[in-house]
Amino acid sequence: MSENMELMGNIARGIFDDSSLQGVEWDELSVVFSFEDDGFCSGNFGYAYTKHGKETAFAVDSMEVEKVAESYREWLRQEGDKGFIKMLFQFNRVTRKVNADFEYDDPSRWQVTPKNLDRMIEELRPDLGN
Repeated sequence: MSENMELMGNIARGIFDDSSLQGVEWDELSVVFSFEDDGFCSGNFGYAYTKHGKETAFAVDSMEVEKVAESYREWLRQEGDKGFIKMLFQFNRVTRKVNADFEYDDPSRWQVTPKNLDRMIEELRPDLGN
């Protein structure tokens, strides 16, 4: 297994075991992690999705998961690079597939507001079933 997949697996395991998802039925999830310039994870939010399309909003409670996300950011960061400011992490618990996307400049990317709530829930929905 590559180091990249091992690190992403650590994030997935941490989210999977997090108390915020206990009692929630889900097949796929998306979590957006936000980072400060120094690499500190300043927060997260996400949605867990059932195979029938229902979503449940949540935030990862564990600081350990945020620390693993910080480590992943640092591992990916190139010398002289400021690193990403947001990471969209997606995981399917059935297929065990993971995906990550990164934002380097736009702090409003993946930002959820009352006006765009429905659109963002769909935009963040993973498609890792196949």
